[in-house]
Amino acid sequence: MPRSWFQRPLRLLASAIIIALVAIIAYGAHAKSFAAGFLFLFPIMLIAFGWGFVEASIASVLAVGCLDYFFTEPLFHFYMTDPQDWVALVGFGTIVLVVSQFADRLKRHATEASMQRVQVEKLYRMSRDILLLNRRTAIGPQLVQLILEAFDLDGVSLWDAREPRLDVAGKRLIPEGEIRATYIRQRHGVDVVNGKFMRVLLLGSRAIGAIGLVCKTAEGSIDGQTIDAITSLTALALERWHSFKSESEAEAAKQNEQLRSAVLDGLSHAFKTPLTTIQGASSGLLEIGPLGPAQEELVALINEEAIRLSELTTQALQTARIDSADLRVSKEAVQVQSLLEDISEQCSQHLSSHLMRVQDEMTNKCVWADGRLLKLALLELVDNASKYADAEAPITLRASLIGPDITFSVQNEGSYIAPEERLRIFRRFYRSPGSQYRAAGTGIGLSFVKRIAEAHSGHVWVESEREIGTTFFFSLPTSF
Repeated sequence: MPRSWFQRPLRLLASAIIIALVAIIAYGAHAKSFAAGFLFLFPIMLIAFGWGFVEASIASVLAVGCLDYFFTEPLFHFYMTDPQDWVALVGFGTIVLVVSQFADRLKRHATEASMQRVQVEKLYRMSRDILLLNRRTAIGPQLVQLILEAFDLDGVSLWDAREPRLDVAGKRLIPEGEIRATYIRQRHGVDVVNGKFMRVLLLGSRAIGAIGLVCKTAEGSIDGQTIDAITSLTALALERWHSFKSESEAEAAKQNEQLRSAVLDGLSHAFKTPLTTIQGASSGLLEIGPLGPAQEELVALINEEAIRLSELTTQALQTARIDSADLRVSKEAVQVQSLLEDISEQCSQHLSSHLMRVQDEMTNKCVWADGRLLKLALLELVDNASKYADAEAPITLRASLIGPDITFSVQNEGSYIAPEERLRIFRRFYRSPGSQYRAAGTGIGLSFVKRIAEAHSGHVWVESEREIGTTFFFSLPTSF
């Protein structure tokens, strides 16, 4: 039961006792009605400042009754014969009520100012402690614990939409479904009875998450301005952490790319010399002759594989420069049908367990692009599809016109990518949880594809359904 339910009756009883004691003292001192009125005024003022307007109003009514009964003619009766006494008592009662109301307002304003000062101090401590959070670990668990302790709450739930993840602290927690619904609908939620408040985390007009606060009691609820301030500080802290994380990842990726590019460049150039020698030697053997059929077949095989290794080395060199700042795109008219046939022929040697299906819906049209980079991107998508497809499932390579863009798509069967993973997989070195058990990889192939698409002013995306499979799309503008 709230404390106010039994505190108010006790205060009313105490007010009545105080008025009675003042009446006894004033009557014992044979005070006149004017002096008695002043004696009653002081305790009523103290009651108004200390306990509130209701207690002061009851005390003022009792004081008027005492003045009428003990200090106005006729004594010991609740009526007056002199009209002036009526005017005096009405004026006294009015003044006391007005003064009590002003006193109650001053008290409430002082209480609100004190509470606001406390909340401002808590917000200041929160903003100061946010700057001291460890930026090298996830900020969500640190934030919810900080808010819980700073504002003495019963529970804090934080939904970060960019991870996405839910972090909680405290005993009374808001279900994940409610927090996510708040973010999706972008609508605040308030449950005053249970002391629950939900807010959307906004940066400008962009929603980045949601936060839920649970107070210990409805009476202890924090005000709306404080909740809005907590929400703003939380949004800024999340954005600051994500910016730091992105900068750290970008710097690490830059250093890794520089090292990888240097290694690939060195190895590729080192391979070029022996490969050229092998090609020259195999060609010389064929020219010198005479060789038997079996010998000619072996020499031809050596020459063919040496050429293939040389092409792979050239491709490795090109790959090493894909993420560099000086990536240059040499656009030309690429015949779509010839490109698809070339990719199909090259992949057929390595997709022995998968049927390669090519669907050309472009009717002998051309795309304006860098032929080598485009081929490299599509080969990477086909290779990626073959790694994660079911055994012996077909792989479909399709070219079609979607809106104003020429779109290449690669579809497999048996793989599924969750919605929250469909943007992450295009990050450098990122691999979906569990993917390492299905196929080996470094997590850089799809980032190459994205980089090539962006260099052509195009874009890539993925669609995935459990029953159908996964389709990667590579779209390029048709305008030259």
